[in-house]
Amino acid sequence: MPTMVDSGQRRCTRCGALLSRFNAGTRCASCQDGPAARRADPAFWRDPTVRRAVAAWELGTVVKLFRKHTGLSQAGVARIVNIDQAEVSRLERGLKQIRDRRQFVQWTDALGVPEELLGLLPTADPHISDSAGRPGVADAGARGYAALPEGPGQLLLPAGRSVSTTAIPVLTLPAASFLGDSLRLDSRPELDAWRTMPMRALLVANRTVDGAVRQFVTDARPSGVRATASDPVDIPAAYELDDLTYGILWAVSGFEAALLGDDQPLHTSLASLTASPGPPLASDLGLTEVSRMLIGSETAARYILGHRDDLGDAPVFWTREQRGEEAATWLFFRHKYQYLERMAPRRPGGTSGRGFCVPEAAVASSPAYERVLMFLAIALMESFGIRTWVTDDGGFAHTDGFALSHGRRAVIASWVRTEGRPISRSPRGRAPYGRSPT
Repeated sequence: MPTMVDSGQRRCTRCGALLSRFNAGTRCASCQDGPAARRADPAFWRDPTVRRAVAAWELGTVVKLFRKHTGLSQAGVARIVNIDQAEVSRLERGLKQIRDRRQFVQWTDALGVPEELLGLLPTADPHISDSAGRPGVADAGARGYAALPEGPGQLLLPAGRSVSTTAIPVLTLPAASFLGDSLRLDSRPELDAWRTMPMRALLVANRTVDGAVRQFVTDARPSGVRATASDPVDIPAAYELDDLTYGILWAVSGFEAALLGDDQPLHTSLASLTASPGPPLASDLGLTEVSRMLIGSETAARYILGHRDDLGDAPVFWTREQRGEEAATWLFFRHKYQYLERMAPRRPGGTSGRGFCVPEAAVASSPAYERVLMFLAIALMESFGIRTWVTDDGGFAHTDGFALSHGRRAVIASWVRTEGRPISRSPRGRAPYGRSPT
């Protein structure tokens, strides 16, 4: 029988550790399974996807990958960590985020995460920082984002695979009212001064709703022809700071910083592209990865548009975007919108469509705010009447992007993950429908 304490809590008969109320046995998970049963192979922790998930403290992703590697069930992981299986499920589905330092240690010890991967333990959500540039410590609540502290500060947006870390000045104030579908910030000296800054900045309105702090964000610059810096600020409720809004801010800020930093050489490169069609060698110009994305995307778009008449009324496309960061180019690059307009089905109800390969690993290693961008890009395409198909079959992950006509002629144009050198060619001959000719 387990040893009992006065409080009614039970302890492991072997090591004396407190037992979970969900553990009906007499030993803790560590003593039941032994250390070997709960350790992943060292190669698992060297996997880039796993390392990125650990570095980002996406514990739900880490657990999901750990279970896939070890073959453990959610219940098995629950026994290892000494918690309820339902908690593991909530963590994997993104409904729960670990923010308590002691719980971090409990999880990393239980899963056997190597110490060199851990870095500094975060004190709150790593996506949002306070005015001192350190992670915020406010209650994250159900949204998964820590509340920005009132007053001036910065919103620190993390680096992606192509975009760099960026920071946006932000002024957070309590909302004076929440009427209808908007919140109002009344004029005050600090607000009026903030709105006259000659740089991009944000305003955030705080409002407590049903006992939880909710935050709503907008551009600090006055909107409208007659608006002045001394006018009250109305922020639509749709601008709540959630995964959707955060993802858009993350992509726009990252793209803007990179493109403005490359202003002159990027202008020269795009001008040469107009004067002499063909892929400029962006890698030879010292451009950022985002600028290479812009050049590669526009090169591929121009190439396919040059063969538009060869593709008929309902071409089928294969596109290489797998992550929200790549798909965000459809949302924010002007030439992509113009491309969709010209490539949209010429007749309502047409069979034109786009196929994507989004491997499970790409989803598992992407934060929720980045995954939202992929869905937005797909929704944009469908708004033009273009059908979309998605597969997670990794065998298609490296297939070149192409456009295929019903006459089985393919125009191949790839720029995603091509190291700054777009690939384009228009092979003669026929190929099975829906597959790139080789």
